[in-house]
Order: sequence, then structure tokens, then C-alpha cells
Amino acid sequence: MTMKLRATQTETPAGSLDVVALYRTMVTARVTNDLLKTRKTQGRFPFYIGCAGHEVMAAVVAALNENDWLALYYRDLAAWLQRTGDMYGPLQEAYSRITGPMNAGRNMPSHYASKEHRILPTVSEVSGLAPFAGGVGFSLKQEKSTELILCSTGDGGAATNDFNVLFRQAGIHRLPILIVVEDNGWAITQPGGNQWSGSMVDWANAGNVYAEEVDGSDVMATYETTCRLVQHIRSGQGPALLHLRLGLLDAHSSSTDIRSYRSKEEITQTTTTKDPVKNFGRFLVEQGQLQEADIERIRKEIRAQLEKAEQQILKEPEPTSDRVLDHVLSVPEWRENVPRGTRRTLTMLGAINEALLELAQRDPGFFVYGQDVGSPKGGVFGATASLVLQLPGRAISSPLNEQMIIGIVSGAGLHDGKARCAEIQFVDYHQSATQSIRLAARFLYQTNGKWNAPLLIRTKSGSGGGGPISSSTVGGGAYGHSNTGDQWFTSIPGMITICPASPFDAKGLLLESARAQSPVTFLERGRLYRSEPPKDAQGKIIPEMAEYWNVPEGYYTLPIGKARRLRFGSGPVKLAIIAWGTMVLESCSAAVNAINRIGGAIEVVDLRTLAPFDEEAVAAAVKEANRVIVVTEEIDLTSFGRHLHSWIVQNCFYDLDGTPAFLSAVAAPPAPYSASEEEHFYPSAATIEAKIEEILAE
Repeated sequence: MTMKLRATQTETPAGSLDVVALYRTMVTARVTNDLLKTRKTQGRFPFYIGCAGHEVMAAVVAALNENDWLALYYRDLAAWLQRTGDMYGPLQEAYSRITGPMNAGRNMPSHYASKEHRILPTVSEVSGLAPFAGGVGFSLKQEKSTELILCSTGDGGAATNDFNVLFRQAGIHRLPILIVVEDNGWAITQPGGNQWSGSMVDWANAGNVYAEEVDGSDVMATYETTCRLVQHIRSGQGPALLHLRLGLLDAHSSSTDIRSYRSKEEITQTTTTKDPVKNFGRFLVEQGQLQEADIERIRKEIRAQLEKAEQQILKEPEPTSDRVLDHVLSVPEWRENVPRGTRRTLTMLGAINEALLELAQRDPGFFVYGQDVGSPKGGVFGATASLVLQLPGRAISSPLNEQMIIGIVSGAGLHDGKARCAEIQFVDYHQSATQSIRLAARFLYQTNGKWNAPLLIRTKSGSGGGGPISSSTVGGGAYGHSNTGDQWFTSIPGMITICPASPFDAKGLLLESARAQSPVTFLERGRLYRSEPPKDAQGKIIPEMAEYWNVPEGYYTLPIGKARRLRFGSGPVKLAIIAWGTMVLESCSAAVNAINRIGGAIEVVDLRTLAPFDEEAVAAAVKEANRVIVVTEEIDLTSFGRHLHSWIVQNCFYDLDGTPAFLSAVAAPPAPYSASEEEHFYPSAATIEAKIEEILAE
């Protein structure tokens, strides 16, 4: 049965709506809510978070097209049902069945996700999905699509940094986004009034996002308002915000006693006046669309359908423990390719420029997004200068907000499964985006392999902007510019972390990183941007490393997770040095200086990839040498280097002739500005060489 709605205030017809079907969807959400609430109380599963009072979101979704995108709030069961028609899914996820269409039982109930229906993976972190929704909107605008994305959250969510990032993304870039704030007056046990000050509509309009407020207990008013806002967005007028006033009819979640923080009078008033399902049922009876008897009949029919579905679901398989490590990481399978282009001597910055240009030429949707990257200079270090010059518009300067950068780039990857590049000027500044980075790395695992979030983060890390410290060209980066960042990323399950030591590796690994379906952090040591190959004590360039400053033109890739083993000298290997980034150069200089005096051979293992690191290469080097030094530019406080050192002790103990040595930066904030302190702060060729002599003398 359809019902032609009255024209909206903008003279735009809201269109036809099957109001009875909409009502059934809302009742299905309510009955599902009540059933699952009961089953949780009976101990059938450990947790449930309700939707009672938020069923009007079915009307909001009804105003969209089927190809529009959704980033849903955990109370949006009605939105899920309106888009998918799937009443089995919420029960399958509540009972942790592998048949669950959202997360295959891996995440708690009410975390909606569906590639088929364009529903991004809901997260527990309040409004945590918002920056990614902005990225999808950015991608839609880049493609000149007619689609839009809806992103919903609660009133508490509107106070978060994540929400404010989305708001800036939408307003600054004029994105096709409908932001819905489902304001039920409660942020867990905190009553409304302290999540923002003043009027949300006025606040949004002042930020160049058109906004309206509507009573969410009035289903038809909500539908009409949504239609009006959708028309505003589709007509190219920019984003819109819907402040939806609701009532929460249950406690925050099954872990909360509603009577412990809400008065009996307030609960009664909310139930009486703000129940959208009852209000809509009365409206349909008044309009002659339903009879009074239909209200209870529909509820009983749906309850019977759900109980029948529940009995079927209880027979479906549950997850087994053997899948616990499935879908943690997606590393691309490397296809061996021989570089065919002419080799030229390049700096690492030159190699990175070439890689980014190559990626943009191969994929018209590829872009780099970050602070200053679109300037003629190509960012503060010039890494995008070639891209700016040759493909204008593909290096896009962002506002000064790292979480906004990560959200835009990762959301674009969620949209179409292709990696774009986020440039963070200094790795120290990524920390305002840590939640979004962790979520991007988690989507694959959380959804049991259903969603990939390709994301390429490039960032300057470590000290300096010149050559190795032992070459006397110290960087003077001081605090806020000198952290290595290794441990920040290698400790994130689902994150690939790469740290190249040469221009050849930087280009090949960067090109391969764009193929990864898991997020990649590409750590670019500042002291290597313009460095020459390492030299020995006589000032001679070390030929075994010099070849990696000769970079082929065109496209080639190198394998992720594969170390390079460099052997210096001849005869049996006396010692192996495990290093990465700048410390590879320092280690090569130290190794050559040592064997020039004492003879024999020393191996330097350049990890290149820190996570997942090449366990086979490390173990083989330890087994051959029996003596090991791990050298890192990090400070030794839960560093990646210390993790690697522990791994060697644990897994290669019987191949060792002694405890592996460990060299790191000093345990102080990195790094002092003064040259003398900075030079002493990090390991150098001299300190590594001294440690080599000490070990070999034992």
C-alpha cells in the first residue's frame, strides 16, 4: 500500500512511500529488540544493545536510494532491516554464528556491515566510523557520483573528535554526506545538555553544513525532512545534518540498569510520548491505512517469524578456535618482475617522487592527501613535487588534521578497495589519528575477511633531513620531529610496516605497498631522504650498497616481508647485524671498517619490512653467524627492536654463542636539537664498530 505524501517546504515532492511496509520494518526492529533483550537476560549470549526508540531510522533510510552508502550507529537495527530486509542477520550475530552476514560472529551484536548493501562496518568506538564515512564521501565526489553517504551517531557521539573530523571533512570539501545525530537525551548514564552548547542546527549552519531539527517520534515528519535534506545534497548544495530528537526506551545496554540512573517519571513520560512505533501505528489507523486489530496481528506475525528463524539459527555452526588467526593481515602475493628501465642515481626523495607519479599514472583514482602536498614545492620535503607538476590535482593539500587525512584516504579505500596515499609530515603527529589507524587495521579481522581497508601512510620518521649522523650532516629535528615511530605501528595487529634503507628499495616497496589490502605504514627516515650510499673509514663508498642508489625508470616492485642479506668480506661469517632504515647504512660502514682490520665476513640483514618481518632470513643469519647485534634508531622502551631481540632469543637460542647485543637510542625524548647531543643520541657506525670488536673479542 502506498501513500502520496504532501509536498515539503521546499516544494519538492517527497515521493511515494509504502507506509505499511515501513511500519512492519519498524515493528520487526522492535520485536527483534525485545526478543534479543529477553534472550540475553536468559543467558543465551553475553551482550545486547537495544534500538527501542530509534526505529524511525527506517524512515530515514527509506528516503535514500539503494546505492547510497550507510555508516550506521549501533542502535540502527531498523536502518539495517530497511536496507537489507534481513531479519536473520541480527540474530545470527547475537548468537555468534559463522553465518552472520556482518561479522560472522566475531563482533558483538548491533555492529552492522554489508558490502552487498553498502553498509560500512560499525565499530564500538563511539563515532569511530565517522572519519571513514567522510572518506567515502570524498571518493564519491572525486568520481562525480550521484550517490551519497549517510553517517549516523548518537548525541554523545557528536561530542567526539571523530564526529568533528567528519563535520570538517564534509564542510570544507562540500561532500555528499547526510550526518544524522540521533539525540535520545542520554550518553550512557549522562543526561543530555553537556555534549555541545547552544543549538546544534545553528552550530552546523555556521560551519557551512545545512541542518534541520525534527521530532524523531514523528515518522512522517522525519521522512519528509530527510527527503528535503537528500534533495539538498543531490542538487550539489553540499552536506546536510539532521538533528533527530528521540527517546531511548531501554537502558543504554544490557549491562546497564535503567532504574539506577533514570527516574520512574522520566521513563514513563518517554515511553508514553516518544515511542515512534506506537505513534506511527496510531497515525496509520487514523489515516485508514490500518485497522486497530492490525497492530497486534502484525506484531504477533513478526514474533512468530523471528522465533522460527531463531530455531533455525540455533542449528547453524558456531565459530571454532582454529579460525582465531584468520584474516589478521593481507599481504599481497609478490609477482617477480625484473626492472627494465634505465638505471640512474637517485636520492630516496627522487625515488619516492617517481613511485607516487607511477601509481597516479596507472590508476586515475589514485591521489595523495596531506598537509601541503599540493603546493608547488610538493610538501615540506618535496615528496610530491613531480606529482604536482605532471598530474595537477592528484596531490591534494589537507587541513591541519591528521585524523582527517587518515579518514579521507582510508574511507576512499573502503569505498572501492584501492589504496590511496596519506602523507603525515612527521610521524610524531600521527598520534591524533591513532584510533582511526587502529580501526583501519582491524576491519579485515573484525568482519572475518569481508571488508578490506587499503591505506598507504607515508611519513617522515627518525631524526634529520640530511645524511647519516656519522657523515656530520645532522638533522636538528628536535622534539616533535624525531621519533622513529616503529613501535607505534608494529604493535598494531593488521598493520604492515615498512622502513626502506635505499632509494631502490623505497621505490619498489612503495609501488608494492599500493597493492596491499591491509593498511601499510611507510616509514621514511629523514636522514635518508638525500643521503649518499654509506662509506668506510677512508671515505670510500661501499659498493655492495652503492648499487641500491641506482634506481630503474618505470614500474617494478619488491616483496613485502622479505629482508635483504648483505655480506661483507670473505670466509665464515663471524657476526650478523640486524638493522633497518638509517641503521643499515651505519651498520654497513661499521661492518666494512671491522673486517678491513680483522678480516673474515660480517653479514648485515636489512629487514626492509618490520611487520611482518622476515623470520626465515633472521633465523638463517643467526644460525650461520652464531653472534648477533640488533641495531635500532628507536629509544629502548618497548621498542620494535627489543621485540626483535626477544624473538631471536626465544626462537634461535640454541644457535647462539652468546646473548645477542642490542644497540638503540638513549632512553630520553627524541631528540635534542644541539648537534653534539643529537650525535650522541643515536647509535652510529662508531658505536656499532665498538660493539663488534667487543663481541668478537669474547
